[in-house]
Amino acid sequence: MLPEIKKILYATDLSENSRASLSWAMAIARKHDASLLMLNVIEERVSTSPSVQIYFTDKEWKDLQARLDTEAVDIMKKRMEEFCNEVQSEIPDCPYVADETIVRRGNPVEQIISTAKDHHCDIIVMGTTGAGRIAGAIMGSTARRVLRRSKVPVFVIPMKDK
Repeated sequence: MLPEIKKILYATDLSENSRASLSWAMAIARKHDASLLMLNVIEERVSTSPSVQIYFTDKEWKDLQARLDTEAVDIMKKRMEEFCNEVQSEIPDCPYVADETIVRRGNPVEQIISTAKDHHCDIIVMGTTGAGRIAGAIMGSTARRVLRRSKVPVFVIPMKDK
């Protein structure tokens, strides 16, 4: 029995290589009449300078952080829509780009894996930035770590040579 592909998770960092991987995700979705879930993860950063925080009460600081989180997610959703529209204009025969767009905060690998599980995705499509052999060997790429940990197939599109 052939596996069915009904829901595709397309994970993107909105880099230039993401255009190629989105094209692949769209082609697979179209071929299998599958829905396409688009995910961008805003990576958590540890603040190295807590000096600003001392001017706020705990509640004010938490409220400010929550407001900034909401604004960051809204900005990323807008950028993702613009990105989709640009790619769609480059591929006019594709009737749609994404059925759902999600922006999450946290560790990209963890968020990609949990989103695929939570949304019952049949496949993950993502690009690789091609950081190079040394960088990849030392710290590993997000794509490589997702590939190792995912319970569903992962389709990784390599960066094109310029």
